[in-house]
Amino acid sequence: MNVTNPSILGGYTIKAIMDTWTLQEGYPLLTVTRNYANNSALLSQKRFLLEPYRADQISSHLNPSTLFRFQWYIPFNYMNTSRVSFLDWLAPNETRTVNDIASSNEWIVFNVHEFGFYRVNYDERNWQLLTSELKNDRNRFSVITRAQLIDDAFNLARSMDLNVAVPFHLSTYLCNEIDYIPYSAFSTNIQYPLIMFSRNENKTTYRQLQTFIHTLEQSMYDKLGWTIVPTSSDYFSRQLRSLVIGDLCANGYIPCVNSAISQYRQWRLNSTATSINPDFRTTVYCQGIKHGTTTDYEHIRQEYEQTNDEVEKYRLGYALTCSQNTTLLNQLLNSTLTNEYIRLHDASTFISHISIQPTGQNLTWRFISERWSELVAKYGGIILTLPHIVESVLQYMNTERELADIEKFMVDTADLSIAKRAFLLSIEKIRANIQWMNTVGSDIQELLANNSLRC
Repeated sequence: MNVTNPSILGGYTIKAIMDTWTLQEGYPLLTVTRNYANNSALLSQKRFLLEPYRADQISSHLNPSTLFRFQWYIPFNYMNTSRVSFLDWLAPNETRTVNDIASSNEWIVFNVHEFGFYRVNYDERNWQLLTSELKNDRNRFSVITRAQLIDDAFNLARSMDLNVAVPFHLSTYLCNEIDYIPYSAFSTNIQYPLIMFSRNENKTTYRQLQTFIHTLEQSMYDKLGWTIVPTSSDYFSRQLRSLVIGDLCANGYIPCVNSAISQYRQWRLNSTATSINPDFRTTVYCQGIKHGTTTDYEHIRQEYEQTNDEVEKYRLGYALTCSQNTTLLNQLLNSTLTNEYIRLHDASTFISHISIQPTGQNLTWRFISERWSELVAKYGGIILTLPHIVESVLQYMNTERELADIEKFMVDTADLSIAKRAFLLSIEKIRANIQWMNTVGSDIQELLANNSLRC
């Protein structure tokens, strides 16, 4: 094919289209603003930035020859209650009015079935119409589109392009969802606010977020349970059961936690006679250690040392990081330097997993700052390990005090080794987290305090 000749792609050449996707970084946000008086919609675009307040978002590697500064040729189509449109194109630096798009009481969805690699934002009224339809009849939208709406809404709220109330209210339709992919989109996106608030001295919002998760997922937990039967043994049903059990147990849903602990204790007493389903082992092991004794911890540690099964080794290793005993966690951190039973290439995974536990953030930073020279000596020659340790430990810090501590450490430390860039990136990340806590985080606190989220 001669790429210099126009094709059927909206009259544009393939080269012109692809240059906007290959000669610049990032991807677009398509904004759809409806005019409900004349049933039209205005389309515009900009670069999507998850954390627009970071100072390191502009790439120094942007191809200087491109005519488009973060503008793309965007393929789009849309659907409303009665039809799906033909494919069309939005050109760089173009705003487009689409007429006769839908009546004023109809919803519209762009990028049907997530055909293009971009996000879509709507005016508030269209988001409300979509939320209402999801709660009324979710099957008007495909499974992919339902997940797409959840994923776009949460990410647009995080980027401050959308009021955070929108994704939270939209997600309440999940009380009646039965498919894995939309639940997965929600579970993935709720992790950032969960971790942010788990580190807050005032745990009220964290507990309210956990209760919100209970509200959305407990009906599916009651329906699926822990027993895999032929009618729910297909891949997506098993993934959904595993996800819901993992979410609810991790967030303190008592029936889930009690069942996990019971299974753990039966296995602990007689692992030969009692087997834990592989789908749930990570959750069961974790809850067993989280609510167990030092003896339980030592048993899992011994199992970790003895097994040669890499999948099982990962599950057992993760369980060790679930302990709420700071003494045991400190011992585990120290073990990453001794190679007594934690392999060199697994050390960064252990440190990362400990850092995201509610009690682990301060422990891991203290470990890094106090034993930095040893970490450099051991991991400084391994290209990715030391930077990964730094970024994983610092990525969720969100206070001015923590930012000041990191900046002081960088000034006082003569040799940051190959992790210098990781520290600089983490500084920007922490500033973004602080900004999020002061803006979106504050809005979430107010939303949850109002107790207005209902199925």
